[in-house]
Amino acid sequence: MNKSISNCPVVLQTGFRIFFLGAAFYAVLGMAFWYLFYVAGGNIFVGMPLTVWHGHEMIFGFTMAVVAGFLLTAVMNWTGLPTISGAPLLFLFLVWCMARIFAFMPSSFSLWPAATCNILFIAFLTVAIMKPIIAVKQWKQSAVFSKLILILGSGIAFYIYLAQADLIAERKALRFAVYMIISLIFTIGRRVMPFFIERGVGYSVTLRNSKVLDMISLVCLVSFSLLDVLWPQPLVIKTLSAVLFIVHILRLSGWYTPGIWKKPLLWILFVGYVFLILGFLLKIIAVVGHHPDDAALHAWTAGGIGIFTLGMMARVSWGHTGRNVGEPPRRIVAMFIAIIVSAISRVFLPIIYEPYYIMWIAISQLFWMSAFGLYLVIYFNVLTSVRPDRKWG
Repeated sequence: MNKSISNCPVVLQTGFRIFFLGAAFYAVLGMAFWYLFYVAGGNIFVGMPLTVWHGHEMIFGFTMAVVAGFLLTAVMNWTGLPTISGAPLLFLFLVWCMARIFAFMPSSFSLWPAATCNILFIAFLTVAIMKPIIAVKQWKQSAVFSKLILILGSGIAFYIYLAQADLIAERKALRFAVYMIISLIFTIGRRVMPFFIERGVGYSVTLRNSKVLDMISLVCLVSFSLLDVLWPQPLVIKTLSAVLFIVHILRLSGWYTPGIWKKPLLWILFVGYVFLILGFLLKIIAVVGHHPDDAALHAWTAGGIGIFTLGMMARVSWGHTGRNVGEPPRRIVAMFIAIIVSAISRVFLPIIYEPYYIMWIAISQLFWMSAFGLYLVIYFNVLTSVRPDRKWG
């Protein structure tokens, strides 16, 4: 990887630079659009129901951009081989951008261009990830790219159901994609969180992991993901949710050490993981109470996915540009507090006092936009400038 930094624009040297910028910008833009419709009551038209549009764009727009940026960087470290940069990376990013542009168009005729771009984006990303993995025969990484293939499948299913105007099936396809992203976070978290914590707290600590818990988590999450979408029997779903809740509480307790609370880039990942776990508890409550699992869904998405991805974006952006992750910018604490407030307002406050539901949603949206807006303010120069050591990357 001893490339000359003059051969390629800085933002196209590694995947995290351009995709994290795109993800943060779209996190603000997409939520502002949703705010104008849901809270401000604007007359907005796109090529699908707006509630479906919101879910689709948060998953396939924002989240998949973060996934792309992270995996294109992580696979390079895992395999020792370069992933795409320069023109191929720009092409992949532009395909993602075109999918977002078509998603905003107020006509059903834009659906097929949007579908084509979304499917091609995930397919090209999967190939870009698989190529170096296959080259070095790291078959253990199949746990990562297999989830991308399943997310691709859920995207294809979504557009088929959208063409048929089958709203229930559309939402099931989106829900399955959410579960695959949760699974991906659990896989990545299992690999990196103990590593980050052991080396980041500033003292010697050995954290616990259990292969038994790993296997139980894998089997139960696969079963839960399929059954909740295809055959949501209450007893089965609440049992699997309970097992997943307990398993991940045990896993996270094995990673806990008090020193994380002095390190923002550590505790933010911990908090994000907690929200994912709480999602399973809220799922149990929803099933037992026979009411919609909106709180569980947003604990997973606005909470777990939103917080965890912002934490990873902050860490990767700082560390992989040659900076000390033990000394991040002080302003990131405000950014992290904003995303946590957003999650609390979206997940828990509507449960506590439902009459102010719209207000809680508005507060959540505003703090979400503030969090990712702060990311752009703090990290824009970091992501668009040459590393301090003048190295490639």
